[in-house]
Amino acid sequence: MSSSNEYGAMYGIIGPIGQGSFGLVMKARRLQTGDTVAIKRIPIKSDRRSEIEIIREMFALRNTDHENIVKLVDIVSSTDTVSLVMEYVESNLKAVIEDVYRPLNDSVIRYYFFQLLCGVSYLHSLGIMHRDLKPQNILISSEGILKITDFGQACLYFPDDPNKTYEYQVASRWYRAPELLFGSTKYSPKVDMWSCGCILAELLNGAPLFPGRNDLEQIGLVMSVLGSPSDQNWKGWKDLPDSRKIAFEKTEPVQDWSTIVPLASAECVALLRRLIVYSDEKRYSAVEALSHDFLIEAIPHRAPYVPRVHSKHEIATVLEYDPNVDVSSLFFGIADL
Repeated sequence: MSSSNEYGAMYGIIGPIGQGSFGLVMKARRLQTGDTVAIKRIPIKSDRRSEIEIIREMFALRNTDHENIVKLVDIVSSTDTVSLVMEYVESNLKAVIEDVYRPLNDSVIRYYFFQLLCGVSYLHSLGIMHRDLKPQNILISSEGILKITDFGQACLYFPDDPNKTYEYQVASRWYRAPELLFGSTKYSPKVDMWSCGCILAELLNGAPLFPGRNDLEQIGLVMSVLGSPSDQNWKGWKDLPDSRKIAFEKTEPVQDWSTIVPLASAECVALLRRLIVYSDEKRYSAVEALSHDFLIEAIPHRAPYVPRVHSKHEIATVLEYDPNVDVSSLFFGIADL
């Protein structure tokens, strides 16, 4: 870990990438090596939640080493900020999905989804639940390498402690597992697998599968595909904290999923149906998904195509950078390059 006094001598700011509710992300150069990095500057607020999120992200990144997980280069601290210095990755999966000039075919979808599952499988093998998987938090390099980022909601999973509880107000709504929507505080890494299923559907359709405007609408959209929760499709769902707070009409599940993902192959639909499922006991793990027929074909060592570099990055799609912000004053007086 570096101090803010060493910071200016180590990194030179190139320019802004974007900003969000947590702070500012800058593109910079490591002066000693010439490597390009991304610096995520997080203000330390007075509330405990802010501190917890910083600790979570630092812990997760410092304890992971995998091609499909963004690499932490350094941590720079001061009295009121923590800056995470990470490898710079040019684009993200959201930008790839939105690239209308390069529509995604099966080989491209298979290539990126395989990498996503490899990264998720690695995290779960370490007992880490990401809890905020979505296209914006999945970076894509100019070589087509996928890297999971943004571990502010990550936590450790304790499978041997049946009484352990976890926060349920996690994950972005469109990618939030049904057990979280119903207020469960006892869940497993399978919440990440629901998110993976939503991402797979988005790769196929070019748009989110369940874009709810609020939690009630989100549940309604899920039910429009899976039908109403029942003892048959979701054992124990009535025991979830919010299950009796919501009244809904009985809805039948969609039988023909070609109406949901019309461009998907039969093998891809079969995999999707093992991810978008109410019961986490029936939902595939990352290891199981990696063994599915859709992914069992040889995965190319090189990307089917290299995505064009977009200005969009990990957070630039959340809130575009404000050009009126004096970025040099925010980064401990580092000189612009």
